[in-house]
Amino acid sequence: MKRKSKDVTSRGNASREDATKKSTDSLPKILTLASGKGSLQAQRVKCGKHNCRCARGELHKGYYFFLWTPTGMLKFYVRREDVPAVRAVIAERVRRRRAWRAELNEARAFLRRMMSTAVEVKI
Repeated sequence: MKRKSKDVTSRGNASREDATKKSTDSLPKILTLASGKGSLQAQRVKCGKHNCRCARGELHKGYYFFLWTPTGMLKFYVRREDVPAVRAVIAERVRRRRAWRAELNEARAFLRRMMSTAVEVKI
């Protein structure tokens, strides 16, 4: 039985320019998603050198991913230079949500006061 040899020729469709363009094009989508839900996660990696600190457990800063989970899990790669923009959008989302929650609590407190006043007036 003869074995077939593997074709090891370059396909030429995975260039660095294409990868950079793809990650640049995905930034607006990530920023839109970050304004609604999701989190930015850093994945630490080992470089593979035997005498490196990562071999002792102190991993290097590696890749950043934006995780978004509406029903399933979507994971988007975030370039290092885009991390501050994504963090700023997430911080703004958290600030808006806290302000909304504070307004909601004030409205609920007002309604409770009104209800207790209405009950006192009936008696």
